[in-house]
Amino acid sequence: MKAAMIEVGGVLFVEEAPRSKVRVPAPAVRVIPVAEKRHVEPLDYCLDVWLQWQRRDDTRLGWRAKSALVESDYDDEFAGDPDALYSAMDTSVAEAVEAMMKSLPRHLDWAIRQRCRIATVWRFPSLVFGDVLPEAETALAELLRKNIATRGFFV
Repeated sequence: MKAAMIEVGGVLFVEEAPRSKVRVPAPAVRVIPVAEKRHVEPLDYCLDVWLQWQRRDDTRLGWRAKSALVESDYDDEFAGDPDALYSAMDTSVAEAVEAMMKSLPRHLDWAIRQRCRIATVWRFPSLVFGDVLPEAETALAELLRKNIATRGFFV
């Protein structure tokens, strides 16, 4: 194909043929792996926090430095430390689960402990563990729904 030439006012303009467009492949899409979000039942979450609390290595002996009645949720001690806030929340959840467990009948309490592998032996030969466990989970979930420290998980 011949280029067209045009002269305007003593200046020669050359019109070039249009270039064919070269397609550059788009850069490969970068996939960032993200953990799959799994729904955790409120009872399972509360029992997991309680289980970690049961198995912690606690070497603090004696009374705490402050009375629980004097402590405030807006204490300056925790203002800048989110780890301490989460730890305090987990402790309150674990203590609530422990209190609700103590209010269950003994065989239901033992069924939950057996489920979490804290109790090693099923000590109720007249009861079947598989039959008692759903009853224990239902009773504990109902109590945790009413507790101020754990009811937010059951909404």
